[in-house]
Amino acid sequence: MRKINKNDIGKKLKILLDEENPIEEDIGIFSDNGNLSGIVITKEAYSFFLKKVEEEEDRVDRETVNEFHESGEKDEN
Repeated sequence: MRKINKNDIGKKLKILLDEENPIEEDIGIFSDNGNLSGIVITKEAYSFFLKKVEEEEDRVDRETVNEFHESGEKDEN
């Protein structure tokens, strides 16, 4: 993760980050021509995202191990 000090961001972004329940909405950052450049999410949303990614990685790992065991490949050595 790249880091930036909150004092180095603009007033509008600070106001949005300081809202009482910011987890309910992400903050989109758009270029002058209207293209989405990035998204700011809260630490709670980030934690939730990481948890879901880890859960999916664990599921894929279990599936891979099960497929290996079912393949009989481990018994060939």
